[in-house]
Formats: sequence, structure tokens, C-alpha cells
Amino acid sequence: MPTAGRLAGAVFFALYGWYIAGISVPFFPEANAPSYLVPLCAGLGLFQGWQVFGRRSGKGYNAAIGHGLTVAAAFSFWVLFTISFVQMMKNAMRHLYGGPMEALIDTFSLMAERAAYFLDAGFIATVLIGGVVCALAAEYFAKRYP
Repeated sequence: MPTAGRLAGAVFFALYGWYIAGISVPFFPEANAPSYLVPLCAGLGLFQGWQVFGRRSGKGYNAAIGHGLTVAAAFSFWVLFTISFVQMMKNAMRHLYGGPMEALIDTFSLMAERAAYFLDAGFIATVLIGGVVCALAAEYFAKRYP
């Protein structure tokens, strides 16, 4: 059921995804981010804001902080997973794997490699604080327009 909290969560977290995509470009090797990074992050932010945060909106500002951190963690996981899965599919099309299980397992090792690129205190703080700020803003609209 559409509510103001879901709509606000979707909008704020889509903007959050767009912002995170923009500031994450220098962390890729040779600043060569995938071409689909901005639409991926904005789309995942929109989805996470509608489904994950929007479902839990309207329960107070203290709960919103926790929900914002949850969205930030889920957003980070799915972005890393999607980028790694696309890379695994490219590798699979070049016949670099002996079988499907080897390819699937490599997806998670690629995730670990990609996650190591983003081990920067400022970037991690931006992801977490941005999730909390978006959650608090969306919670305001969920409380004001139930």
C-alpha cells in the first residue's frame, strides 16, 4: 500500500544512491567505474527505500536510525553483489570457469575484492551517515502524512 513514508523513502534513498555512485568513482581501479553504476545505485536506492525502509516507516526517529543503517548495509551488499555478478558473467562468457559452481563461488570472491577498494573511513562514514539522514528525512514525512 503506497504511503507517504514509502514514497519519501524511495525518493530520498534514490537520491542517496545517485550521490553514493558519484562519490564512489575514484575508489575503482584507475577511476574506471562501470557505466551502469549510477542507474544501478539510484534504482537500488529507490527499491530499498520503498521496500526496506518504507515498510518500517512511521515508528519513530530512534527506529528510523536503525532502519537507515539497515538500508545502508543492504544497499552496499546489493551494489557489490550486482557489480561482482556482472563481472562473473563476463568471465563466464570468456570460458574462464570449469563449471557453474566455480563461477558462483567466484562471485563472492569478486565481492571481497571489490569491497577492499572501498575501505576508506570517509567513504564508509558517508554511506552510513547518508543512510541515517535519508531515513530521518523520510521518517519526518511518514509521521507528518500518515
